[in-house]
Amino acid sequence: MLENREQLEQVLRGRLGAAFARHAYGMRRWVDVFSSRIPDIGDPYLTEFVAGVVHQNARHMVLFRERASAHDVNPDLYECPPEGEVIYEQMAPLDGDDMLAYALGSLEHFADLLDAYAAVAELSDDARAIAEVRADNDGAIRRLRELAGASGEALAVAHELYRVRELAEAPLYASRR
Repeated sequence: MLENREQLEQVLRGRLGAAFARHAYGMRRWVDVFSSRIPDIGDPYLTEFVAGVVHQNARHMVLFRERASAHDVNPDLYECPPEGEVIYEQMAPLDGDDMLAYALGSLEHFADLLDAYAAVAELSDDARAIAEVRADNDGAIRRLRELAGASGEALAVAHELYRVRELAEAPLYASRR
C-alpha cells in the first residue's frame, strides 16, 4: 500500500503526464535489464515468461510515452531521481529466484501506483491506458507469485526501495508539468 497515496493523488491532479513519463523511463530500464537475461535462462517456460514481460514493458513504454506526450510532457526529458536509479542498480545483478522476487515487488508497487493514477485520470484515453497496463500487470503478478512465491529478501528490498522512491518522487511532480 502506498504510504503517500493522498499526497501523490493531490500532486498528480493535472500532472498525470509526468507520471506517464516516469514510467516510460522505468519500463525502458526493465526492457534493458530483463531482455539481456533471456539468453541465460535455461528453462524454456521461464524464458517465455520473461520474454513476455519484456514485450509487455516495451508495449507499455510506448503507450505511456504517448500518454505523456498527450499531456505536453516530453518523456525523453524525464530525469530519474537517485532514489529511482538505485532500484535499477539493485535489479541489474540479480538472477534466478531473486530476480523474479524483485520483479514481483516492483510490479506489486506499480499496481498500487496504477490504482492512484486511475483515481486522478481525467481523460478517457488516460483511463483506458491505465486499465490496459493494469490488466497486464495483474497477470504478471499472478504468474510471478507462482514462480517466485511471496517472500524472500529480494522481494522485501524491492518493496522498500520503491517506498523510498515514492516519497522522493511525489514532490518532484509538483515542479513538472
